[in-house]
Amino acid sequence: MIKYHVSRSARLWAYWSTLPHRMLKKYPEQTIFYATFGVATLLIGGYKMKKYLTESDKPFYRGYYDVVRSNDPIAQNWRKPEEYPAPYLLSSVETAH
Repeated sequence: MIKYHVSRSARLWAYWSTLPHRMLKKYPEQTIFYATFGVATLLIGGYKMKKYLTESDKPFYRGYYDVVRSNDPIAQNWRKPEEYPAPYLLSSVETAH
């Protein structure tokens, strides 16, 4: 019997090229579900990560803090914690007492 050498890359290519067909035959519902919602989630997540990492807009939180001395002119213009919330918001803010 003659042994034929099949390279590792050829076997790897054959495995990955037949994987979708094998998964559809063995797990049809899960494969279709992942192919639609899983791929869409990855695309949306990738888009949002690219947007938030490359643009200056931060998502919903502050991504950095400024540490300055108390006598720094920049810090003297900042509001003190006692001044929050702003007076025009007091009527709409409910406090937990």
